[in-house]
Amino acid sequence: MIVVTGATGNTGGELLRLLSATGVRVRALSRRPHEGPPLPGVEWMIADLGRADDLASSFAGAERLFLVTGNVDNLVRAQKNAIAAARDAGVRHVVKVSALGASDHSKSVIGLWHFIVETELKRSGLDWTILRPHVFMQNVLAQRDAIRSEHVVRSPAGDAAVPMIDTRDIAAVAAAALTEPGHAGKSYTLTGPAPIGWHEVAEILSDVLGVPIRYVPESEDDAWHRLHREGLPAWLIGAQLALAEYQRQGGGTGIVTDTVERVTGRAPRSFRDFALDHAAAFAPGSGPTT
Repeated sequence: MIVVTGATGNTGGELLRLLSATGVRVRALSRRPHEGPPLPGVEWMIADLGRADDLASSFAGAERLFLVTGNVDNLVRAQKNAIAAARDAGVRHVVKVSALGASDHSKSVIGLWHFIVETELKRSGLDWTILRPHVFMQNVLAQRDAIRSEHVVRSPAGDAAVPMIDTRDIAAVAAAALTEPGHAGKSYTLTGPAPIGWHEVAEILSDVLGVPIRYVPESEDDAWHRLHREGLPAWLIGAQLALAEYQRQGGGTGIVTDTVERVTGRAPRSFRDFALDHAAAFAPGSGPTT
């Protein structure tokens, strides 16, 4: 049996669909399991990784664990709790979603936190596979209201071009690592097929939607105030601005890997693929987000 955390998220939800289609037994964990779709072979269970005392039953009988959480302020504690509970339950292999550039000297607290958890996992005695994906294409969905009403996308990344990845491709790599041999002890950097800048994002959205979409580069100050108005906490805004600075500097943030294709046998989706699949979410007149 495979335990999947973050089961109602983009990556976890897609992973559930892939695993269900193969007939693997899955236990899907979420604080809101009622939001999860019914799928063959998938047992939904309420769980909060931040509460270590409640996790024993969540991991009982499992052999493998998919570990992912959102960017939350208790990320380190929650993921360490999951690793400890998995070890105590006899789980043999953990596949963890980390972050590109996770290190002990990252200027982004997200990179630092993931490095801390990676280190804990490697010391746990469990088999492990670490996935380090680049920027998610799905992050653009956070701007769908502005795309619908103002016909703009915004970013403090300037003219940087990075190989964004569709979370569905992250899930496909995770499914392989969880169900096939040969992935233990490996760290995979996951990217899309090519670097893409925000001007190109706007051009592709314009073409797909049939409406001119503009890219509006932001200063760090403008981005801070926009993200603050959207309700992001200060620590997460700071982390995102640090990532944007890395992207403006170029270097390693523009490197493309062939890992998705090597592991899954299929090329990763392009941003155009993503935009076509999500056109209804971006289309003007489709209503406000909820």
